[in-house]
Amino acid sequence: MMEGTVKKNIPWVDLALWLPTLFLAYIFARQGTAKFSGTSGWARAFVFWHFPVWFRILVGLWETAAAGLLLVRRTASVGAAMIALVMLGGMGTHVYWHHPEQVTSEMLPLVLSLVVLVGRRRHFLEWIQGSRRWPLAGERRLHGAAGGGADA
Repeated sequence: MMEGTVKKNIPWVDLALWLPTLFLAYIFARQGTAKFSGTSGWARAFVFWHFPVWFRILVGLWETAAAGLLLVRRTASVGAAMIALVMLGGMGTHVYWHHPEQVTSEMLPLVLSLVVLVGRRRHFLEWIQGSRRWPLAGERRLHGAAGGGADA
């Protein structure tokens, strides 16, 4: 390989992460935009839960934004964290209104969002650090072009 050329290896885990990512993006793009309608089932549910209209719209914007963030590796962990927060809020709402058996509907998106969050964290950390890479657990940071330095 020529010096200065970077070979990209796409591990199977990276490819496998697209399955839950695309599933979540599809679900939350649809459900997020459905919250904008005043005649949707979501509108009735938010009224039942005594949430104001602005909160339903905010949740819809949050979910729609999360769906969009999921589609970019660098921001997928942020979108996944947003979905996890919404799912925890939904679970709390069900428990508060004495329907804890309904928290099961939030379990799959919560678990999948945590899988994406952990799986894509490296891309986010690399992005916020620019060209420098944060070492992940069990990794050593290499300094210098040849990998030398104090840590090598």
